[in-house]
Parts: sequence; structure tokens; C-alpha cells
Amino acid sequence: MIDFHELMTILSVPRPNGSVAEIMTENSLRDWLTRHSIPHRTQTFLLYPFFFECIGLWIILSRSLLAVAIWSRWGWVTLPIALLGLLGGTLDVALNMPLVTWPGARRRENILIEFEPNHPQQEIIFCAHYDSKTELLDHRQRMFFLKRLNFGFGLTALLGFWGLLQQWLANSFWGAVIFWIGVALTVPLLLLAWGFGLHLSLGRLLKPSQGAVDNGAACAILLGLAERLATSQIPLTDKKITLALFTGEEVNMQGSRAYVRSRTWSLPAAALNMEIMAQDGDFIYWQEDGNFFHLSPTNERLNQAVVAAVKQVTGCGAQPAGPVNSDGGSFLRAGIPSTTMGTLDTRLGVTGFHQPTDNLARVVLERLPQTVKVLETFLSQIHF
Repeated sequence: MIDFHELMTILSVPRPNGSVAEIMTENSLRDWLTRHSIPHRTQTFLLYPFFFECIGLWIILSRSLLAVAIWSRWGWVTLPIALLGLLGGTLDVALNMPLVTWPGARRRENILIEFEPNHPQQEIIFCAHYDSKTELLDHRQRMFFLKRLNFGFGLTALLGFWGLLQQWLANSFWGAVIFWIGVALTVPLLLLAWGFGLHLSLGRLLKPSQGAVDNGAACAILLGLAERLATSQIPLTDKKITLALFTGEEVNMQGSRAYVRSRTWSLPAAALNMEIMAQDGDFIYWQEDGNFFHLSPTNERLNQAVVAAVKQVTGCGAQPAGPVNSDGGSFLRAGIPSTTMGTLDTRLGVTGFHQPTDNLARVVLERLPQTVKVLETFLSQIHF
């Protein structure tokens, strides 16, 4: 019988990417697997652990410099400042190119647990992330800035060209008018840049989130499933089953992206990702996955399989929600059918994460073995 309290003790400590605590958590999980005679391996990849801190500082510095260029009438120089400001962060997030996020890069590891029958016909991947994160604002609060990203991008581009306009009309009647309009336009730009930039860059200085719900509970559930598979309590039939514990999720899904890139997909495959599990509310599944730049619909067949498995075990179906930005999106971008399931908190809903309100007291321990049973049911019913 799995001691889920032991697992949650391991998985309820702050473990931001690149920290000693993150490494210790990985080592503790691998030690647990070894003690339970569960074969596993690691996949090493290059992690940029200060991803969002770098982007936050870049937003603040580049937009502040752009404002100074407008105030000081630097003319055409505003255009390259604006262009570099827009490229930095955008390329890092949208294309996974570390233009400004490269400082502090280091090797880190995903944990992979694989069970394969003699003649597999398909592969099911269950995944969750073991890293955690602390931010100034929670998921709902930060939407104030995310909803205004397009406005911020447009304002940055406009001020880039505004310097050219200032230079062109410098000696005309309109010169002063253009100057003061430019100064006025820098005010909302600086408010957005400093607000969002501080949100991204200050997390490690704040009282930390334990990451118990996001996403320690999901990792504990996967380890419970691993123990049942390793002791032959769940038949493999014709499915290869991969359980993946990713790191780097909280820094733009770097671990899952690296895993998906490293794979050769010789079998038909599908992925079920888990986030914010073992809360006291309904099971949910997200209908879309991705970030500001691109959202993909999750796989409807997998969604309905989740609903059916949850209903069979609990008597109640899972509710649709979304969108989410998770490891499931890494599979969708590679053309692998995927969805992500989670739970609601009856009081907080899907808020209060990346903050001290995400702690062990929020985890309903009885729901951990219950969700293992949901995954078993899902596994027995899904065919594609």
C-alpha cells in the first residue's frame, strides 16, 4: 500500500527550477522508485531556469529605455530599441529560442518510468511536472496583464516609429505636439511593463508556494500508478505505458518540449497530462492548451474517456474548463493527441497557485488513490 503522505511530504516543498530543492526533490523521487523496485531512467536536457525572471527584467529595461529615448528625442534610435524589446521574450516563449533567457543555463533531468508488453500496439503517456514556482500574482490576477499584451506590443511598435516622427517634425509647428503625445504614450507603456515585469521577476524573493497542488499531487498519483503497474496489479495488454515526471514546466514547458523532441514515435501515441489534482471539488478537463501566441484544442476522444473514467469511479463526470498552458500542449504541438485533467477547489476554484495558498493543507489525501483508480479505468477503456 502506497504511503501517499510520505510522497506528499517530498512534493510539498518549494522547488523552483534551478534550485537545490528541485535537485533534492528529483533525488528523493528516484530514491523512492528504487526502494519500491520500480525501474526508471532519466532524460537530460538543457534547462533555462531563470526564463521568466529574464523576460520580466528585459520587459522593464527595454521599455524604460524606449521611454527615455522618446523623452530625450533620440529620433530613429527608438525603432531598433522597440524592435529588440519586442523580439526579446517573444522569440523565447513562442519559438523556444533563448534570446534573453540564456543566463544560468544548466543540465536537468526528466524522470521516465516505462512499462512495455512484448508486442505493443499503442502507447499511453501519463505525465505531470515536479517543479514549482512562486509569482507575485496568481493565475487569475495575472490575466489583467495577459489580456493587454496585444496593446503593449502595439504601443511598443508605435513608439518605435514615433521617434522617427519626432525627428521628421522636430523643426515644425507640430514638433512640440508630437513630442508631448509621445511622452503621454509612454505612461501606459511603463505601467504595463513595470507591472508585468515585476510579476515575472520577483517570485524568488517572495514567501514561496509549496507546490503541493501544482503539481506535487499529480506526481504522487503517477507514482501510485507506477507501483500498481510494477507489481502487475494492472495488465499491460497491448499498450506501452510511459509515466513522465517533467521538470521545467513552470518555465515554458521546457522539460516536456525536450522530451517530445527527443522521441521517435514508432507507435500510435496519446498523452494524458495532470495538473492541480486532489483538491476538494469536481474533476475537470481543459478544452484548449497553449499560450498567448497559440492555443490548440485538446483531443475530444481523450476528453470523453476522462469523463467516462471519472464517472465510473466517482459517480460524477468531469467538467470542461479552459484554456490552460501546460505540458499537454507540448504533445499537441508535435501532433500527439493530448488532454489535461485536474480538479477544482470548492472555495478558490483554479486560483491561489504560485503563492503560499498552494500548500499541503489544500490536498485531500483520499483523492490520491481515487485518482489512481480513475487512471486505471481510463487505461482499460481507451483505444485509438
